[in-house]
Amino acid sequence: LEELQNKRLQIIIKHAYENVPYYRRIFDERGLKPEDIQTKEDLKLLPVLTKDDVRKHFNELIAKNADKYRPYIFESGGTTGKPLKFYKDSISSSIHSAAVWRYRNWAGYEYGKKWVVMRYETFAESNQKIPYRVEGNTMYLSSFHLKYENVGDYLSIIEKFNPEAIWAFPSTLYIMARYIDKQGSKFKFNLKAIFTSSETLFEHQRKLIEKVFACKIYDWYGSNEGVISAAECPEGNYHVTEEGIIEIVDYKNNVCSVGESGKVVGTSLWNYAMPFIRYELGDIALLSNKKCKCGRSLPLLDSVEGRIDDIIVTKDGRLVGRLDEAFHYSFGIRESQIIQHEIGKIMVKIVRDVTFSNKDIEILDEELKKRLGNDMEISYEFVDEIPKTRRGKYRFVISKVIKDYLEDMR
Repeated sequence: LEELQNKRLQIIIKHAYENVPYYRRIFDERGLKPEDIQTKEDLKLLPVLTKDDVRKHFNELIAKNADKYRPYIFESGGTTGKPLKFYKDSISSSIHSAAVWRYRNWAGYEYGKKWVVMRYETFAESNQKIPYRVEGNTMYLSSFHLKYENVGDYLSIIEKFNPEAIWAFPSTLYIMARYIDKQGSKFKFNLKAIFTSSETLFEHQRKLIEKVFACKIYDWYGSNEGVISAAECPEGNYHVTEEGIIEIVDYKNNVCSVGESGKVVGTSLWNYAMPFIRYELGDIALLSNKKCKCGRSLPLLDSVEGRIDDIIVTKDGRLVGRLDEAFHYSFGIRESQIIQHEIGKIMVKIVRDVTFSNKDIEILDEELKKRLGNDMEISYEFVDEIPKTRRGKYRFVISKVIKDYLEDMR
């Protein structure tokens, strides 16, 4: 597979140099030729491509012969609230689809069986109380209309459809799981698998969802840009698919050692219409050199730790992520969101459950300061709901400072 990837890399690099103005300029400025990039180890000779670079040089990044590959405009999920537009082509879409369906087969779910998809469908024109539609084996159910008050109605619709699998955002499934767990509802499902993607799947979410739905979650890590992806196997490990080349780099864009946490950078091996080479996805992760018990030899991601935008900057300059655990001990909090507008200060939005008491805030405050420092200034705001992005995603952390902070570090 490494030999195959190196061959594909050499082909896409040659194509980019000959047909993509942006890369011709980058190569020429650095005194490089396509033959200088033979393996993924050589990619460090090229700069990292950021989302801002794509916006700024959009037309330069389109291949002069893009029409040959049947391109179509697409956009990223936009968890930062600012979706990115780009071109994909028919070849890269086919390769990506193959990788996705292989992963679903790992879970025992076969193409053509009944399943429920709760993701991007808005049903904007629908007058249904709980908007949904059925197309063949697929039920599309709105995630935008879900509230704690109508979860029972959602679950009844799913139970009646009797799917073998559900594909949804982790936050959507967690709301349902909390409802079932607290209400003691006796819904009966015959699920073989639950598929999650597009948001960070936190461990407390996984445990509760698997418990109440009585089946395993298979998480997928990837991006709409299609540069790289990783699929969870039955052993619970993330296998990096061969559709792209993954690198983990530090905040100064130096390649990290295996086992060292850093930014995820990916190179697409198949998108000829608009090649993304060393593209920064905006996520934090680390690679592993372990072998999986499942026998699959694809490289492993040790963990996906979240988005760069999920990191809080403390007064003493520490970069702290994965703050979800601080909320595990405040059982009266239904949903929450951390917002940082200024270094050393955060505001926490709280949706209260019926069991909420002031003790929940006292415990949360203590747990957050254990992680962020006693000098972290924390304020709280009680709200009826946490707003989602326009594509229906839930953001646990919104940082307005991390991007500039990291730029200053370079």
